[in-house]
Amino acid sequence: MLAFIRNRSTNLLPLLLGLFFVINGSSTRTINLLNNIGLSVSVRTVERLKLQISQTAVDLAIELLTSGRLYVIIYDNINIYLRKWEQRLINRNQMLNITNSAVIAIDEEGLDTEQAVNLDAWKALRGARKDASFASDIRPSKDDQAFIRRAFCWQIADILVSHTPGHLKWKDRPAMLDAVANSMPEDRPLQAKKTDARPFGVFDVNEGTKKGQAELDEQMRLRARQSEESWISRLRFRMGDWLTSNLIRLLKRDRADEPDSLDRMDFLKEQSALWHFALQATHMIMKAHYGEEGELDPTSLAWHKSQLHRVWDPSKPNYAAAKSLIRHSLIARLLHIPNLDQINSLVDDIVRDFATPDAARRAKAVKDDWMAHTIYFIRDALLFLEFEAGVRYADPGRVLRIMKYWAMMFRGAGQHNYARECVEFLIFFKYETPPMMQKVMERAWFYNRWGVRGRSIPADLYLEQLNYWVK
Repeated sequence: MLAFIRNRSTNLLPLLLGLFFVINGSSTRTINLLNNIGLSVSVRTVERLKLQISQTAVDLAIELLTSGRLYVIIYDNINIYLRKWEQRLINRNQMLNITNSAVIAIDEEGLDTEQAVNLDAWKALRGARKDASFASDIRPSKDDQAFIRRAFCWQIADILVSHTPGHLKWKDRPAMLDAVANSMPEDRPLQAKKTDARPFGVFDVNEGTKKGQAELDEQMRLRARQSEESWISRLRFRMGDWLTSNLIRLLKRDRADEPDSLDRMDFLKEQSALWHFALQATHMIMKAHYGEEGELDPTSLAWHKSQLHRVWDPSKPNYAAAKSLIRHSLIARLLHIPNLDQINSLVDDIVRDFATPDAARRAKAVKDDWMAHTIYFIRDALLFLEFEAGVRYADPGRVLRIMKYWAMMFRGAGQHNYARECVEFLIFFKYETPPMMQKVMERAWFYNRWGVRGRSIPADLYLEQLNYWVK
């Protein structure tokens, strides 16, 4: 077989193997050895293939940008440190501050595309936020509280049915699973469809400054092969983390008096993506509930982390590690509540007695600080899981409800940037966004690789996956 592999007209398998080996970190010496025996192509061939794949992906993104369809451009900065084996005056270690991007098509079913990108309709609503108030727009309403209570009941029932010891032997478990799934509350969920997302390539621009944002927009226009007139003729959606959205707002504020629309950049509409909210929420929960290393508090996350033998820095936790610890701790606390054999009748009691601020205050009144801490953690963890479920099922209504709670919780944890971002988005979305644009922004939040219900992820998490391959 190896003899036939060396045939240049049938080198598909060596090409795929070479690409696989290089992507997974094989050394150049190893690739050269495999190339000599016919199992792989050379390193140069792999690099040419990677370049061609990247260029093809960018061409597909440009095709989407010029097709007239609705889309959003999402981007994030990447910092890559290049370490030199031997440093010289002309060959030193350096940091690459670059920006990776992708173009995500918006499902246009039920949308008036002309109204969705109408600049005049958007500008006509400027200043409408003067009618906003904390009581009606930021503080959770009674309807929000009732919805969250139903969501807590569903989350707890799902955890108990899925994780109670011996649950696989329950006689009516399939029926219970169906009943729990049907009890999940919904708030205008989007239809599950496969998302059309295309990498837009890397830009040698640091988007972490206002100047970088302006330069990046110009580079995007040139790569998209758009004239200045066509570029400013419609609303352009941009998505990123809090820093990206804030820089665009500051840039437009500083350039508000420029005579030209291209210089004012008033055709850009910024939007913060959801995964970074979830990331900040894990940091918030760690700040509020971690405690101190070595203390004998069985209600602290530090205690649970030590029992699980997890080793990572709690001051800036990895998202997956923190999320795993939060889920493990929540499940452990719920399973220690007695009488688990009566799940259906217990869910409401569990929410009332172990997941509300009133229950925590009652525990504090009798000086049971550990119980109060546990109750507050259960509430915060359930809010986090509800946000995750809202993303997973592409339900923007559920996400917006959680933002009302997180606006104050972020503030209490000292994460003021995302506290302000929650308020900014809630007010802008309600008062200064036309209905068609609201639908576009809701659909832009989610990425569904498979088109299957319950398999959506945040759009910026998709970009983080692209960042992994860039690095």
